[in-house]
Amino acid sequence: MNPFLTIFIPAYNEEHNLPKSVNVIRQKVAEIGIEAEILIVDDGSTDNTGAIADELASKYAYVRVIHHTKNGGIGMGFLTACQYALGAWLILIPADLALEPDQIRRYIDASPGADVVIGLRSNRSDYTWVRKIISFINITLIQFLFGMKEHQFQYISMYRMSVLRDMDIDYPHSAFFLAEILIKAKALGGKLTEVEINYIPRTSGVATGAKFRQIIATVRDIFHFWLRWIRLGQVKASQPDRLKSRKEKA
Repeated sequence: MNPFLTIFIPAYNEEHNLPKSVNVIRQKVAEIGIEAEILIVDDGSTDNTGAIADELASKYAYVRVIHHTKNGGIGMGFLTACQYALGAWLILIPADLALEPDQIRRYIDASPGADVVIGLRSNRSDYTWVRKIISFINITLIQFLFGMKEHQFQYISMYRMSVLRDMDIDYPHSAFFLAEILIKAKALGGKLTEVEINYIPRTSGVATGAKFRQIIATVRDIFHFWLRWIRLGQVKASQPDRLKSRKEKA
């Protein structure tokens, strides 16, 4: 019997965070009482992350590891997780536990009748004023261009796997890919449910989401997809081949 939930941990040079994170997550899953697997995607790490992940997988039957030969970024890791996930649902939890594990229960409780449970982060104290402005512009653009009523698009969501398998993710190398998934899920008729989530501010390391080149690339991808969205029509832009096949079988 396949598990209810796949917990996807993207791991690039996370040798210090990974053992603790897996231990905390497995304890919380046992406490909640759900069937779950932990799927680690070692994204071409150059430290001991891969070996540590393999050791964890050998120790716990519900921990699996996929290795990338080179670093592809979180979006490529997400595609790999979608390919190998066994769960009916999938959630991405960073190796530094930016999500309080207690909050997994909130996603689970909000899942009945939903196709995507969108986490609304409660704390942005680690955001500089520049990042807050960038976040506001990003959210406003997506809401305006795609008619989305949701309030956040880049934080942690929990996805029904059947919805993810009904779409192609076209921007895995872009910070836009998480928003792309939500836009397409809604266009496919999926129900999006929002839930307030306690966010753990970053205490070490440097966030990369506010790099100028990445910001420009993300805005470019938003407008590139929007032009396709208008030209091809919303449903076709979401997933032309599978939707066409589904209608022909109906």
